[in-house]
Amino acid sequence: MRALRFDRFGPPNQLQIQEMERPHSQRGEVVVQLHAAGVNPSDVKNVAGAMEDTTLPRTPGRDFAGVVSEGPAELVGTEVWGTGGDIGFTRDGSHAEYLLLPREAACPKPASLSFIEAGSIGLTYVTAWLAIIDGARLQTGETLLVVGATGGVGSAAIQIGKWKGAHVIGTVRRESSRSVAQQNGADVVIDLSGGELPRQVRNAVGGNGADVIMDTVGGPMFEACLVSLAHKGRLVEISSPAKERRVSFDLIDFYHRESRLIGIDSRKFGVVESGSILAQLAPGFETDALRGPASGIKTYELREGVAAYEAVAKGSGRVALTMT
Repeated sequence: MRALRFDRFGPPNQLQIQEMERPHSQRGEVVVQLHAAGVNPSDVKNVAGAMEDTTLPRTPGRDFAGVVSEGPAELVGTEVWGTGGDIGFTRDGSHAEYLLLPREAACPKPASLSFIEAGSIGLTYVTAWLAIIDGARLQTGETLLVVGATGGVGSAAIQIGKWKGAHVIGTVRRESSRSVAQQNGADVVIDLSGGELPRQVRNAVGGNGADVIMDTVGGPMFEACLVSLAHKGRLVEISSPAKERRVSFDLIDFYHRESRLIGIDSRKFGVVESGSILAQLAPGFETDALRGPASGIKTYELREGVAAYEAVAKGSGRVALTMT
């Protein structure tokens, strides 16, 4: 089989297509013939050496979609999708023609999603679920504020929040992005160029803050998000600018509000654990409460892997590799 490989850290041109022996399943395993696999910013960082615990040489790639080609008879031919914080880091990932997985990671793909869609969104939806459902325990009727509403994780969080019965507010940085947040289901869209976030949030919810805030930006947005919480509100952080890792806030105000601060790291959830989350998300896709990306996905053939990585490094939007 062909696989995209790297044996040293560096820019995307460290990647090379190599011919490798096709994996074969043992007891408790499946082999997936891959149809599509997304290229995430974390994949680019992984090749660059900016992620922890990666062992070399390695095939990168977290997200995937394909068909079980080998394993238990009842699973062969099943269309599956997945993601994980182990594949691509400590075990070979999805930027190849075949992927060896534990049987428990064979999560059936929702029929409403194409292979390209399913292979490109696993990480974003798993991260959003971990943040607002597992982490913040979002409840029906609560107000959810998503900072970074047009990004992959932000878009997924808006859809999950609406699916679970929350009142959802999304933030954008320019008026031209408002329609994207609205398409994803945001009840209210806040343009951050229009003034301070806490004031705009309170205006949007009748003087109260948000019960749950998912901050996909971090850094300069952290304190503004914390002040935008309602009493006993929960702020979830999933990211940080590399140069602004440290933040500060008013500790007295924090404990008077009885605020909660939650950190989520999707890397801690392997392909099996991530598959169980995707299984919980599947009914949302089957009923169209959850959808594939509103914007297009640019595709590259596996042999064009370096170009695909370079496109993601430049921030060109969603990118997927196709293998068939």
